[in-house]
Amino acid sequence: MSTISKAIQDLEEQKRRIESALKILRGLDHAGRTGASGVRNISAEGRKRIAEAQKRRWAKVRAAKAQQQSKKQAAAS
Repeated sequence: MSTISKAIQDLEEQKRRIESALKILRGLDHAGRTGASGVRNISAEGRKRIAEAQKRRWAKVRAAKAQQQSKKQAAAS
């Protein structure tokens, strides 16, 4: 087999691998989208539940931080 024929064969194989990878990547790009624009709507009730849950999470973080600081102050005394 000539050098040129071998190069062509190698390039064809590389082209098949690239096309296969592109097909997979294009599938992943569209996997999680809803509708044409990919925008999701959430109800006011849903936003309220999320906001309340987040406030509870931050309150828990603040309480833990305050507890650590009070332990440090007690240990320093």
